[in-house]
This record gives sequence, C-alpha cells and structure tokens, in this order.
Amino acid sequence: MKTTEIVTAHNVIIQYELASILGRALALLLDLVILFFYITICTILFTALYTGFAANNMFDSREVIYTAFTLFMLPVFFYSFIMEAFFGGQSIGKMALGIRVVKVSGGTPSMGELFLRWSFRLIDILFSVGSIAALSASSSDKMQRIGDVIANTCVIKLKPSTQYSIKDILTIKSKENYETKYPQVVQLSDEDMLLVKNSIDRFRSRPNKQHKELIIELTKLVSEKLNITTIPKNKVTFLKTVLQDYIVLTRS
Repeated sequence: MKTTEIVTAHNVIIQYELASILGRALALLLDLVILFFYITICTILFTALYTGFAANNMFDSREVIYTAFTLFMLPVFFYSFIMEAFFGGQSIGKMALGIRVVKVSGGTPSMGELFLRWSFRLIDILFSVGSIAALSASSSDKMQRIGDVIANTCVIKLKPSTQYSIKDILTIKSKENYETKYPQVVQLSDEDMLLVKNSIDRFRSRPNKQHKELIIELTKLVSEKLNITTIPKNKVTFLKTVLQDYIVLTRS
C-alpha cells in the first residue's frame, strides 16, 4: 500500500492512500460502460431519425444527421476531462470507486492541469491499451502515469482500505463512568477524529520536527473549531482527550 502526504491550506499534513492500479482500472471500465450505453442510445436515436427523414424526403438528411451525431459524440471524446474538471477530479467511475485526482502538492487540479493530464490518455491508455499507464504507475512512488507526472497530479483513495475504526481507536468508556471535558466536540466528524488519531500515531512513531508542527497546527485548528481560546500546553494530551470525548458522546 503506497501513500502520499498532502499539505492542506492550513499547513496540516494529511496522509492519503494512493489509488491502486486495479482500482483505477475498474473506475475506467465503469466509465467505458457508461460511454458505451451513451453511444448505443445516440446511435439508435439518430438511426431512427435518419430513417424517418429519408422516408419522408424532408431534406438531405444524411449530412444533417451525421453532423448532429458528430456533435453528440464530442462529450465521449472529452468525457474524462469534462467530468474531472466539473466534479473536483472525479468521473462517475472514480466516484463509484472512491478515488480522486489531486495535485501532488495538495488541492484540486486546475482546468489546465486536468487538460494536460487528459491529453496524455492517448499515449497512456488508448494507444497502448493501458499498458504504458500500468507500467508507469507501478514504477512510480506516487503511482503516477505519464499524464500525472506531466500535470503534477496523482490519484488518491478518499477512504483508506486500512483505516482505523472509531471503536478501535481507544478503549471505549461510557457516559456513566466518564466525564467529558469538551462536549462541543460533537460538532466534529468521524473524519476529523481519524485525522487526529493518525496524527498522534505518526508523531509517536516519528517524533520529528515536521510531525511536531503538525500536532501544533492541528491543536490550533481543533481549538478554533471548539471555541477554545487558550491553546493547551500539552497538545497530545489535549487531542487524546478530544478524541475520547468524541467517542463517548457519539458512540456510547
């Protein structure tokens, strides 16, 4: 399982699991199935129109129908770019598989970056039947095909396959034998708590300067969300308390 670290707008480092080659292939397959049905429906529709116009001798139907059919096929050619540009780096297939295109440096790629990435699909996927993309991704630290390398993007999983379960994070206490310190913690989400837990674990396993700064920034963000004016001195203890309070209040 390969991962990548992305820095958010608040300078918080989040570790994401990179999408596997199989996951990306399945997303592509689903997109192709959707495009196949779209093309089939358009073909049936325009064939019927052509037959009807020709039978009634209304006008030179062939040229008109062919032109209209070509226009309806343009979304097929630009499908991947259009979907990822308007849906935050996701096509329908990527949505279904829970994966997304992001910048290597973090954030959603720009239209230009997505277009650059899309333009290399001819080499990566179409002309080589996906073999070049698979080879490039498998040999890359960030699972990047050539288009990703050129556009400085990568594909991540939105829900890690090996993530913590909230019930597994800490020993669950009940409301009867535990007094919560920060009841407003219920404003946060499971994803927020998983980020807190992962950050604490990373700091413990590798207590370097970068991870220490992560704990400091995360403490500031959590304090702001909970309307806590004084930043706690023992930041790891504070984050653990917030985590425990959340578990008790939302799971007990």
